[in-house]
Amino acid sequence: MGPLRIRATQLESFRLYLTEDWMEEASLLASLTGEFTPTPAVRLGHAYHAVLEHPEQYRASRGYVCEGYQFDDATMAPMLDLIDRRGVFEIKATKAFGPVTLVAQADQLVGAHLYEFKTTSHTFDPDKYLQSVQWRVMAAVFEPQAITYRVAQLDDHGNGVAELKALDSVTAYPYPNLERDLRDLVDRFVAYVQQRHLEPYLRQSHRAEDLAA
Repeated sequence: MGPLRIRATQLESFRLYLTEDWMEEASLLASLTGEFTPTPAVRLGHAYHAVLEHPEQYRASRGYVCEGYQFDDATMAPMLDLIDRRGVFEIKATKAFGPVTLVAQADQLVGAHLYEFKTTSHTFDPDKYLQSVQWRVMAAVFEPQAITYRVAQLDDHGNGVAELKALDSVTAYPYPNLERDLRDLVDRFVAYVQQRHLEPYLRQSHRAEDLAA
């Protein structure tokens, strides 16, 4: 049998389960077993990201339409104007990390700088992103000089018409003990997976869920 394949999002779900009261074990297990059901906020974020990557594909009158959501020019232009089109989108990579394989997917890689595009319905909280283990996994896998989260606060008013409320960013930088910190969490995660007998869910190579790393 091959090594456990651990996605960055799975490890972040585990960290949240350990540290945040709102992350219930049922949600963590859904992430690990592939039973996760996207929420409206997740679907909105997916559509927004698709437009960022291929704006010409979703162009409509005075804006963009994607997956049932509408985005006018005022909503999309601020983020689109920041994107360097010389970069490459949706780059997936893996890295052997002791007895496991880490799986990560970068939203965009521009030279040695990695960019993640996020959406939220809440006020921007930089600590939410800086505390995340997701960027640490990407730092270990891609070895960039910096990782910048660009975060759009969106409101679709419940009718699928998205409006940009704010646009913020925060940058994280690799640090000397990053892999040690990551290894400590990976060890705890592997112990949890073994205790719950979840290994088969993490040993399937090249699963479709890896695209959500």
